Amino acid sequence: MADLTFLMNADRAGDPNRFYTLAKQYFVAAGSTVIDAPANGQTLEGVFTRLKALNTEQATINLVSHANGFAAMECPVTVASQNAGRRTMTADDLQDVLAAKSLTPPGPAVVTAKTRIVIYGCDVGRSMRFMTMLSGLFGDPGELLAPRRLSLFQLVGTKVVYRQAQTWSLVRKAPLISADGTEPAGGWPAYRTQFVKDAAAKFADVAMSTETGGDVHLKALLTTAAANATTKFGPAFFLEEGVDIIPTGTQTAAQAVASVKPMSNGDPVTAPAASVFQVDDMTLVTTISGADAYPANPQKTKFSITIVILAQVVDAEVLITEGAGYRRVTTSKARAPSPGPKSTSGGATSGGGSSGGANAFDEQLQALLDEVLADGAAQADVDALLAAVPQGDATEGLEVDVPDVPPPDDPESLALPPEELA
Repeated sequence: MADLTFLMNADRAGDPNRFYTLAKQYFVAAGSTVIDAPANGQTLEGVFTRLKALNTEQATINLVSHANGFAAMECPVTVASQNAGRRTMTADDLQDVLAAKSLTPPGPAVVTAKTRIVIYGCDVGRSMRFMTMLSGLFGDPGELLAPRRLSLFQLVGTKVVYRQAQTWSLVRKAPLISADGTEPAGGWPAYRTQFVKDAAAKFADVAMSTETGGDVHLKALLTTAAANATTKFGPAFFLEEGVDIIPTGTQTAAQAVASVKPMSNGDPVTAPAASVFQVDDMTLVTTISGADAYPANPQKTKFSITIVILAQVVDAEVLITEGAGYRRVTTSKARAPSPGPKSTSGGATSGGGSSGGANAFDEQLQALLDEVLADGAAQADVDALLAAVPQGDATEGLEVDVPDVPPPDDPESLALPPEELA
């Protein structure tokens, strides 16, 4: 059975941000049935409505959406909330809908113990609360997986590949680049130097816990990553996430700022980094609150919080399984990890949804691993077996050709990554 892929939104006309365009090209080439978002964007309720109409058991359901580590995806939960102006789905939104029982799951004829739901976006898998509640809304599928790292689609020649990036975040009381500017105040060299200095200080204790002189080693790694980084996409780059704080009702701007609860771009880390190479946003979360807000207009009627991120692309295949790249919520052990979709042809074409045939080897491998698990094999052994399967890409190593990163975009509450990132 071909994967079912929902694009939760579309790239804006004329916008160089081609995240959804490249994602569609990637999944069409892999033989997935792609469902485009409605003109005003997809909602979780819209996904459920489509699944109920199909009334067929689904093996893999992919959700492609901009997202972030603060537990938010670029898709409202319900059509009503979308009509009210919502653009995002947060953990609090999921909790409210679960408590009110206002959204009916697709049903056991569609989502079963053998169904896998995979999110393609950025960082949202760092929040176990978000994942657990989303799994509950779907009716507890066999497993739900979401990325722990910033994720992106790259055009390599004529083929699109799916990659992730290692990131380091800092809170800033100013935009990365002002609305009328083309680079940070003081220029890129000065900005890179200050960012590396501050990031090295922030992550120093974690780095030193991994090895003697770990702080020095980390600073060298950060310096190399930042050396040529700008907001233009490349092997390394800067991007900005932001929170706009706008008073509601009778609130003053100051009251709105005071009402912002502390939130982090991930759950508290319980496993220490094994080496300095693992010291990043996944081993030290960034927490923001109203204390980090600054006036976003001269009248001081609107405040913002800015998070600036240095990202470095990890040029390697992404396995859709529990590990550095993904987190998994599992309700059934009889489901083996997946290497993710593989292109069955070059990625030169783009266009409407497709229902091309799935890769036969992948299906046979999946069936075999499921059977091994069902017979009582340890999950760790099956994961190791899958990791040993060759995942080479004949186009790896070629120069990446993607458009420049567009200016930052601030959604209603939490800005989602503005590049070809989810």
